[in-house]
Amino acid sequence: MILVTGATGFLGSYLAKGLIRKGEKVRGLKRPSSRFDLLGYYAHDIEWVEADLLDVTSLETALDGIEKIYHCAGVFSPTHSERQNAMLTHAEGTANLFNIALDKKVKKVLHVSSVIALGLPLHGATIDENYYSPADKLQFDYFKGKRYAELEAWRAQAEGLDVVIVNPGGLIGAGYWNHQPQNTFPIVQNGLKFYTEGSNGFLDVRDAAEVMIQLMEADTNGERYILIGENLLLKDLLNLIADALQVERPKYKVSKWMSALAWRYEHLRSLLMNTASNFTADDMRIARISFNYSNAKVINATNYKFRSVAQSINETAQVFMESKKAGKDFGVF
Repeated sequence: MILVTGATGFLGSYLAKGLIRKGEKVRGLKRPSSRFDLLGYYAHDIEWVEADLLDVTSLETALDGIEKIYHCAGVFSPTHSERQNAMLTHAEGTANLFNIALDKKVKKVLHVSSVIALGLPLHGATIDENYYSPADKLQFDYFKGKRYAELEAWRAQAEGLDVVIVNPGGLIGAGYWNHQPQNTFPIVQNGLKFYTEGSNGFLDVRDAAEVMIQLMEADTNGERYILIGENLLLKDLLNLIADALQVERPKYKVSKWMSALAWRYEHLRSLLMNTASNFTADDMRIARISFNYSNAKVINATNYKFRSVAQSINETAQVFMESKKAGKDFGVF
């Protein structure tokens, strides 16, 4: 039996579907408020356990009879008030999961981190698996939460648990359109006029799920792998999305002062409208940084051929437009 945390989420849902198609028995964690839209009929093939990473008792039940774990669950913290819960989930929640996995003699855990856990690209460095910027250079809360979770994974590995860490870049694919990062499509479709000067690494969510399954099945332990298909300027990414949606490309570069004004306006708008923010102060700051990642290690290990970002965007845009016509707030491949 395989446990997938975050099985109802963006990456976790594609992973769970891939495992079921391979004939694996999958158990998923859920909450009372969990939606199963991204899983569709595959949700009926999953054994569900109501559990919380911060509730040790429920986790102990969830891990009974489990041989392997994909730890995909995480919390994005768009507002300051949610950051404490996000940090607890990433650090304490991950510690709880790995402690119980050790106690129950789980064979292997694949921990989903993020490229941001590796930190900022100091002095313009290309970031690979050996790169690790100092903790005092992390600056952003989400960076810190992912770094703390990684430390718990490495600690469990040192205590005898087989652990593999993956660090995905920006995921592209169909999901809940009001959630990051999928909300980029409705934002661009609604007439986004501005772009930032940064760059980052991206990959299709389906590729991430498929590579994770390969790495879990391989004889690997104590390794990390950066998962990206290609590096891209954020301007070029937005242009590809605009073209796929057949709308005007963003044409104004955001300066530093405009960035500071934009996140404050968005924060005020979200408060007045009682809706989630489309972006935060951290988002705007990160979007002005040039990140460049190497995927050589994972390609050498798996010989995997990633989809191009252009292909992923075109296919995602098609699903987005279809779901919009159907009046749905989500879409799936």
